[in-house]
Amino acid sequence: MKYVKVFFGIILFVLLVSSFFVVPKKIKIKNIVCQSQFGPCNASILGSINKIGNGEKSYYDVKRELQGTLASNILVSDYSFHFRFPNIVEVNLLERKAKYAIKAEGTDSYALVDEEGYVIYFQDLTGLPFLTTIEPPPNVGKKVSDKVAFALEILYGTFSSYQVREGIIENESLVIELSQGPKVIFPLEGEREVLLGSLRLVLSKLNNDSQDFKIENVSGASIIDLRFKNPVIK
Repeated sequence: MKYVKVFFGIILFVLLVSSFFVVPKKIKIKNIVCQSQFGPCNASILGSINKIGNGEKSYYDVKRELQGTLASNILVSDYSFHFRFPNIVEVNLLERKAKYAIKAEGTDSYALVDEEGYVIYFQDLTGLPFLTTIEPPPNVGKKVSDKVAFALEILYGTFSSYQVREGIIENESLVIELSQGPKVIFPLEGEREVLLGSLRLVLSKLNNDSQDFKIENVSGASIIDLRFKNPVIK
C-alpha cells in the first residue's frame, strides 16, 4: 500500500510538472487587455500590444513577446501580466509621465521628459514648464545630463511657486524671469531646496521692506543671482 501511494504521488507530480510546461504552449490567447495607473493604456502602447494577440499564438508565445515589447518601450516604467481563464491576458503597467520639457534654441519641437530624466517623446506644443538650451535634447529613450536635470527640477520648483513656465540655460547657469519681477540666476548644481528657499527669502525681504521695494515696483533689483554663497541683488 505504501508503494502504491508513492507511485501515484510520483505520477501526480509528473503530471503537474508537465502541465506547467505543456499547457502554456497549448492555450491560444484570444484577447489582451491593458490598464495603466491612468486607466486604459496609452494608444501607442496598445498598438504594440495588439500586434501580439492575434488569436493564433499560445500563452507561452504571447508572454515571451509581451516581455520583449514592454521591456523595450520607453513609455513603460514597470509592468506585470497574468492569464485569465479561458483565453485572456491582463496587462498592468506603470506609464512614464512627462513632467517638463526641453526645447533647443531656434526650434519649435519640445522633448518631453519624465521625472527620472528620460526623454519619452517629442511634440510641437506643450503646457509643461520648459527649458531652452543651446544643445539639442537627447533622443527618445535617452537621459538628459545631470546639469539639465538639475535645471529642470529648479524650473519646476519655480513653476509650482511662481507660475514660471520658461527657463533658459546660458553661461552655465539657469536663468528665469519672474512675472513683473527680477531675473533670477541659478547655478546648475547644489541643493535644490536650499536655492529655492534662498529665493523665497530674498523675495520676502524685498516685499516686506519699503513700498519702493515691492517686487512689482522694484527698479533697483532687476537681478537676483543665487550662484554665490550669499545671494547677490543687482
